[in-house]
Amino acid sequence: MKWSATIRAVAALAAAAGATSAVAGTLVIAERGKAAEYSIVVPPDAPPSQGYAAEELRDFVEKATGVRLPIVVRGTGNGEWGTGNRERGTGNKAIVLETNLRASESPRETMPDSFRLRVDGDRLLVVGGSGRGVLYGVYEVLERFAGCRWYASWHTVVPLLDRIVIPDDLDETHIPAFAMREPFWFDVLRHPEFAARLRVNSRSRETPLGEKFGGDPYRFGGGLVNAHTFEELLPSARYFDEHPEYFALVDGRRVRERSQPCLTNPDVLRVVTSNVLERIRRDPGAKFYGVSQNDCGNRCQCPDCLAVEEEEGSPSGPIDRFVNAVADEVGKEFPDALIETLAYSYSQRAPKKTVPRRNVVPCLCSIDCDFASPIDQSPFEGSAEFRRDIEEWGRLTDFLYVWDYTTDFAHYAMPWANVYSLQGNLRFFRRNNVKAIFAQGAYQGRHADFAELKAWLLAKWMWNPDLPAEPLLDDFFAGYYGAGAPFVREYFERLHRAQQDYSSDPAHPLRVFDGIANPALSDSFLAEAAGLWRMAEEAVKDDPATSYNVRMGAFSVDYLRMERGFKLLNLSRNPGAALPPNEARALARSLLSRMEEAGDIRLAEPPRENIVANWRTAAEMPDQPDCADSGELEERLVGVMNQGTWGDFVDDPLAEDGRALKLFNTHYQWCVQLPLSRIEFEPGVKYTLRARVRVDSRRDGMAFSSGVYATDERKSRGQAVFTTGQTPNEYAWYDILTWTPGAEEYAWMAPGVFGDDGKSSVNGVYLDKIAFVRAD
Repeated sequence: MKWSATIRAVAALAAAAGATSAVAGTLVIAERGKAAEYSIVVPPDAPPSQGYAAEELRDFVEKATGVRLPIVVRGTGNGEWGTGNRERGTGNKAIVLETNLRASESPRETMPDSFRLRVDGDRLLVVGGSGRGVLYGVYEVLERFAGCRWYASWHTVVPLLDRIVIPDDLDETHIPAFAMREPFWFDVLRHPEFAARLRVNSRSRETPLGEKFGGDPYRFGGGLVNAHTFEELLPSARYFDEHPEYFALVDGRRVRERSQPCLTNPDVLRVVTSNVLERIRRDPGAKFYGVSQNDCGNRCQCPDCLAVEEEEGSPSGPIDRFVNAVADEVGKEFPDALIETLAYSYSQRAPKKTVPRRNVVPCLCSIDCDFASPIDQSPFEGSAEFRRDIEEWGRLTDFLYVWDYTTDFAHYAMPWANVYSLQGNLRFFRRNNVKAIFAQGAYQGRHADFAELKAWLLAKWMWNPDLPAEPLLDDFFAGYYGAGAPFVREYFERLHRAQQDYSSDPAHPLRVFDGIANPALSDSFLAEAAGLWRMAEEAVKDDPATSYNVRMGAFSVDYLRMERGFKLLNLSRNPGAALPPNEARALARSLLSRMEEAGDIRLAEPPRENIVANWRTAAEMPDQPDCADSGELEERLVGVMNQGTWGDFVDDPLAEDGRALKLFNTHYQWCVQLPLSRIEFEPGVKYTLRARVRVDSRRDGMAFSSGVYATDERKSRGQAVFTTGQTPNEYAWYDILTWTPGAEEYAWMAPGVFGDDGKSSVNGVYLDKIAFVRAD
């Protein structure tokens, strides 16, 4: 293996940047042990990001060499610069920060972020298209010539150098491949200074990028975010009662809930356009305003809408004509505003005739793709369809927006081998007129599977997707994992090789809601992976900085081992089908300890409080768990999504143990979801799913529903619906479904759907326990 060299990759880069003696044809901008000869020069009217760039350059040069370069405001003497000092320069040796990049040097949409590095005599010129471009130019200097690295908000590497030297023939212009660049990962979102160092320039949500960091030039304004805004612009609660014709005609009736507007109705166009303009007037400085379909099906089937679909050859036709008409009116008053709209789900296919207006930006979403391989190489049908659609849209417009997916939302922490698809996808997007990238990752917590590596690589490749992968991987592994890098890299390569081999079959894609049963990752593979992480931990045990990184990196493999091995119920009659109690106890305690240490770990996009509750149960589990063969689970082990909002645990003297899980009447979501991987079933045996439930009714109508859903096949195994007439206000056992359990399934329960008046028929649904009973 090549790790004897790789492990010192960052140090080698730094050594090359600061050789032991000055070389002819170079500028020595700082030399350890010598007084500063160079100064950093900024104009008197520099924007905050340009001033911050000067401070970042000064501070990191000082950390690397011990030399503090003075900051000089051109044409002035001593005085105050921001919160620091203006200092008088020395001679003509200077690093000059300017914002006069010529328009001919970069395309208009990337001009503010572009920069040029040029040596002119004794001066190094960092010339940006804006203060933000200057800031990015400074980070290029610090990375290239001082060996600085920003791998995570908590992990910066600054080598100790004898000197920092710049070649005197340096003259190069850097232009980002994408105008908007947003790796939507937790650490980038929560730390704007880290985001700026990665040259990330958008905050669609979460912590904004202030002017100090170059601002957010691609902000969504007026509360019109980057997805699903029709309900904001045409709220059914406000309009449906008086104007049901404003909403979708589905199967012969106008639909109020989970519906779309009737987009060929001229009054709908008038109302939505007026509301869009009102939102923009309240917040006129943003770049984007989202005008897009709701997050459901139920598109309008009225004759006019269907006629447009037929003419355009796609359900996107009515949307695109409608959004074009809105954009025409917006453009009259706000010529610089861009209207973003989704080409998603049923509207993903491009229209045959309608071309987006110059101020309309279609957004395609890669949710149905395979992520083991790049989109343009994957054999999976969903990737092929997305490939076709983005190419068609790319021929219609020169500004596409892509909402890409870069994590497993069902299990953020689970090993999910998509790194070798990231670069190829970005290259594919660039070829097809994509200018804005929103790469949604594990945005709700840190330390998802290789979270730090994925965010760092995405930022690098969003700037330049042609950067070779291998040097970047060597760089990150050496700098972030230290002496543990060889073992982590071996695991990384094995993981990706196993997934790519498995997903070479079109029937085995890597999807964004995959469950823990992934056959590409066998139990023996996980055992070997755990051994590699243990060796990595041993290698860094005396290095606190990298030992934390390794410890948190190992969380991913341990999470999957725990989720597969710890069983709430073992119905298989095979004691070896689950982790032995002592192993489950130790693993649960280790996972809980790391969650407490990190503080911000989130396991899945929908909260999975029941997973942590199960770990706590395992952490205190006796050697022989008393629940192993009972077939029944108390409600506390089942859990509820969005606890406190969709449901919660309450005292209930009518329940057997005095506690119950109450499902609130404010929704009809599948808020109870129990992964059946938690239950070890007897293979090939049929079971009946039962639930002990009490319904507090308020009128006739639907009380609750429950069933089993297969995530791998994306279809129901069956369900049962109960009305208030069938459910007296006392606990009773209800048979939900008899079936043969499969690999990727979960049991679910939801309060009843609302009546025609939009209200629930129950005050609440109380779950005491569920049971799995052999049908024989």
